[in-house]
Amino acid sequence: MPALPTTRRRVELVLIPLVAAFCMAFIIGAIVLDRDGGTCPTANWNNRLSLSLAGSQSTSANAAAVTACTGTDCVPQTPTFAKASTHGTRVLTQQEDGSWVLMVGAQPPKALSFRVYDQNGKVLAAQTTALNWTRVSGNERCGGRMAGINVVLDMP
Repeated sequence: MPALPTTRRRVELVLIPLVAAFCMAFIIGAIVLDRDGGTCPTANWNNRLSLSLAGSQSTSANAAAVTACTGTDCVPQTPTFAKASTHGTRVLTQQEDGSWVLMVGAQPPKALSFRVYDQNGKVLAAQTTALNWTRVSGNERCGGRMAGINVVLDMP
């Protein structure tokens, strides 16, 4: 019978502390993973997309307005609105260097279709571009600011 106290002592000295350590690791892991379980803050950022016109300089010089569409939702709805717009969100605005800037909301689109118009409303160029946004702040669950994207539209 001397083997019984030795086996019991091994269980007390080895197995019980191992089970306790495993349980503590599980509890600590659950606490750490739950720290992001609260509500997400209100989105108060915009993501920036810059559109540059390349190719024919004469055609690019005639560009008076640009629209960006995702599905049937276009920004702005009509080209005349784009010509009269000022800096703001969800509006394409022309910059001094000739590029166009679009500030999109917190959930940026995965693809955009661009149309470039002349002063008479004639479409000079059109292009659909897939957008690969890269998160620079926040997290996957709550979102966060994305790095700006530069798109080049080839003019005929």
